[in-house]
Amino acid sequence: MQNGISVYAGLGYDIENIVRVIEKSAELGLKKIFTSSQIPEVESEKFFEDFAKIVSTAISNDFEIILDVNPNNFSAFDFEGLTLRLDDGFTAAQIVELSLMRKIQLNASTITNEFLTVLLNLGANFKNISALHNFYPHPLTGLDVEFFESQNKILHDFGISVGAFVASRDGVKRPPLGEGLPTLEDCRNFSVDLAARFLAALGTDFIIIADGLPTDEECSALAKISGNEVIMQAKFLTDDNTTQEILKNSFTRRPDVSKYVIRAIEGREFFKSTGGSIQPNNTVERNFGDVTIDNENFGRYCGEIQIVKEKIFSDLRVNVVAHILDEEIFLVNYIKPSQKFSFRFI
Repeated sequence: MQNGISVYAGLGYDIENIVRVIEKSAELGLKKIFTSSQIPEVESEKFFEDFAKIVSTAISNDFEIILDVNPNNFSAFDFEGLTLRLDDGFTAAQIVELSLMRKIQLNASTITNEFLTVLLNLGANFKNISALHNFYPHPLTGLDVEFFESQNKILHDFGISVGAFVASRDGVKRPPLGEGLPTLEDCRNFSVDLAARFLAALGTDFIIIADGLPTDEECSALAKISGNEVIMQAKFLTDDNTTQEILKNSFTRRPDVSKYVIRAIEGREFFKSTGGSIQPNNTVERNFGDVTIDNENFGRYCGEIQIVKEKIFSDLRVNVVAHILDEEIFLVNYIKPSQKFSFRFI
């Protein structure tokens, strides 16, 4: 998963700070830099000075540079090696022509199945095409999650990888509004870590921090997001070493969906490998977001790991051993059948 940052020329950011963020991001393993050629508030003279420095620094650190362009200005940025992110207004013929010569990105937030079919029929080179969603500076205008997923499915059905933006919560928010630049409205006030984990859970192929000067901690958090796995922060409700050892693994949800719980495939297998035992403990009523493990009273099911989806009765055969943090419980609803999931204990 190749994630990245955004930097902006001509917006008042100190160019030395921009260079430092680019170099730090390279050290952390981030691979993409997004920037834009169409921000109304930029100072035109300062833009080209900053832009040249950004491009040279990014190239020397082996970044893919993604430049947002429109039909009126893209020819001015026809530099070798840049990926052009095509804003709305390009004709199908223009997109096909560009795809035959270079890497381009489509606007994932507005694309349609019909338009992609036209590109296919006109002979576009889909190997050179990826897609990137919009970000939304205006509060309450970010994308709905269901719509986001439907757009991603359209693109994935054509074999196109899809990226999206998260806002910086702790860094310098981009002017003029300074209210964050998320793709999903639900993520506007999330930490970069939580927003990125949510986008990864939704099957997003790459993630970019949209605001111009994120913190080192935010870049580091994004660099650790590596794939389509739902990672949830949780707290232990047990001090049993065998149980804690089991819960630190990565699990896979069973493909057959249960009504009350999410069942992990590997729990009993992990239990057997520990050579330990699981005694009955904290066999209390189970609530949404609880993580449980079947104890020795459950016979051959001993070691089964489950996440509780709704309130259910206590069972002397089932230990409640952890709880997903309240602010992250919503992630449980996005663990799909056969999808990986894991816990990050705090």
